[in-house]
Amino acid sequence: MVQPASSFGLLLLAFSVIAVAYLVGSFSPAYVVVRRRLGLDIRQLGDGNAGAENVSRVVGLKPALAVAAIDIGKGLVVVLMARSLTPSIQTAYPMEDSLSGESLRNALMLAAGASAVIGHSWSLYLKGSGGRGAATAVGALVGLLTVPALLVALPAFALMYLFRSTTWGLASFFVGTVCFTGFLGYFGLFGLSLPWTIYAATLPGLVGVIHFTSLRRPAPESPALPED
Repeated sequence: MVQPASSFGLLLLAFSVIAVAYLVGSFSPAYVVVRRRLGLDIRQLGDGNAGAENVSRVVGLKPALAVAAIDIGKGLVVVLMARSLTPSIQTAYPMEDSLSGESLRNALMLAAGASAVIGHSWSLYLKGSGGRGAATAVGALVGLLTVPALLVALPAFALMYLFRSTTWGLASFFVGTVCFTGFLGYFGLFGLSLPWTIYAATLPGLVGVIHFTSLRRPAPESPALPED
């Protein structure tokens, strides 16, 4: 007879996934790119944000696009990692009826995505500082809610291009993904349900809190940039 899941075993595995997601999120391509290009700390340049938008201001668009791609990839990778580990967890630790495999998978994916966003914003490698986590949250949402996120991505990109504003693009992506998830969940399409709307809203809400917190930080005193 198969024994119910060990609570300690599940907790240990979940903690491991969350810890790895935080470490992955903590890696800052923005810091690395600016340090290699200019020999300076991006946290002392521009608005002090270690993210793609500030990289664009400091060293140009192409490096910023590379930074954005890596930051998005961080969120996507940790969510896919959590998803891939869930069947192994179910095999190693068969669960009681009160904890379904799907519930565990959803919770672990969301926790991994949130942990990566937190790592990006409060990086271990940058001693507690970082970016705002928006790009990492985009990647996590694509992993969590692939269909609604991808369907919303193109219109969001079009708005970003039209208004020349990443704020417009990100806001439309986050709001659109939440609303579209709720719509699909209401009709039970693509395996989504209404609780998924809560999952969809959690990461944009976290980014909003981080953004609000960052606005209250004093602007850094920028050192002089080296001449070309």
